[in-house]
Amino acid sequence: MNYNVLGPMVVRDGIGVKALGGLKQRAVLAVLLVEAGNVVEFDRLIDLVWDRRPPAKALTSLRAYVANLRRVLGADDGARLVTTSWGYRLDLGGDRLDLREFEMLAARGRDAFGRGRFAEADGQFGRALALWRGPAFVEFGDLGFAVDERVHLDEVRAVVLESAFEARLHLGRHETVIADIERALRVSPLREHLWGQLMIALDRSHRTAEAVVAFRRAEAILRAELGVAPSRYLLDIEASLYTGGSVNRAVSLVAM
Repeated sequence: MNYNVLGPMVVRDGIGVKALGGLKQRAVLAVLLVEAGNVVEFDRLIDLVWDRRPPAKALTSLRAYVANLRRVLGADDGARLVTTSWGYRLDLGGDRLDLREFEMLAARGRDAFGRGRFAEADGQFGRALALWRGPAFVEFGDLGFAVDERVHLDEVRAVVLESAFEARLHLGRHETVIADIERALRVSPLREHLWGQLMIALDRSHRTAEAVVAFRRAEAILRAELGVAPSRYLLDIEASLYTGGSVNRAVSLVAM
């Protein structure tokens, strides 16, 4: 089975795409995928699927959804979707979950980066980012569990993207990375690391005047949107532009 949640949730087997049923039934599967390998207690699963406003017979509905999912997933024997005395557990076994694959590739990229293998790191980060087809769990709208996961995963994805740019800067690919950083800034204009990377890439491409303009753009956006001044990270990069010093500030890879 192939589970995909980095975008609209899609489940495929060797034959094709599986019909997962209505929104609540899909939400049950989504929560179990987020917690894959762990038991999700009945009460917690009900709270998450019904956003803490469950109907009177929520447990009966939950049992029906799980029974339906077992048939859809070919898990009637209970080996894939396990019932315990206090909840349900989805066991991946040999199945593929794009979220787990993303985390694995990102971890490999961080390890390669830490060892100074920047080309390998860029490749691993690139493969991780290629798994995304859109916002995670997008079809669940403002359901609390989906919002929390989407916010978390969007931040993790942004850090991986910045890490990929940093690897390319270490590889001397300054000119080619500029357009990609600018594209990312159109989506996330408040991320200071991206502005810093843009300034570094421009400066190393002998476009220092444009790097100064980038700093001023970042400063204006931060003051207008957040009411804050640029951080020391950006200020240090700006100072080096005027003094002719080496602009060499690295993005720190954070734990996911």
